[in-house]
Amino acid sequence: MIRRITQADCGAIAALEARLFATALDQPRLMALQTSPVFCGFADLVPDRNKPQSALADDLASYLGGYLLATIIDDEAEILSIGITPERQSQGVGKQLLQHFFEHGASRNMARVVLEVAEDNLPALGLYRDFGFAEFGRRNGYYKHGNQKIDAIMMKWCRVEAFP
Repeated sequence: MIRRITQADCGAIAALEARLFATALDQPRLMALQTSPVFCGFADLVPDRNKPQSALADDLASYLGGYLLATIIDDEAEILSIGITPERQSQGVGKQLLQHFFEHGASRNMARVVLEVAEDNLPALGLYRDFGFAEFGRRNGYYKHGNQKIDAIMMKWCRVEAFP
């Protein structure tokens, strides 16, 4: 189940960010983002099979499977972070979160989206290309993985306008 994130999600998102990324957003920054009128974020909640069926409608009976954090200003968006728990990676969660984000963006007349991704994150690069993102620049040595510096690939998506 994908829904808008809430303040109550910030701890779990911050923990997953720290688990996945060296440049993680912490809980205070996530909570501050929540107060911004341009922020939008979505969480993928996975039912906890150890909870009774009647409780599954309650978010407490679910755990965070992934999230997407973005800003939308006028018709331009920037995806700040997408994180998927290792147990849920390669199961279509990132695709579902991006689809949900694009559906939300369509209602806001979103025309452009930018993001950056580590050049060695091949699954994410493939996903973004499948959604029509294209590389438009690089930030050399932007990410650190241990002692290794990894380039950030800057990508953009633009809505294709129909021509008469």
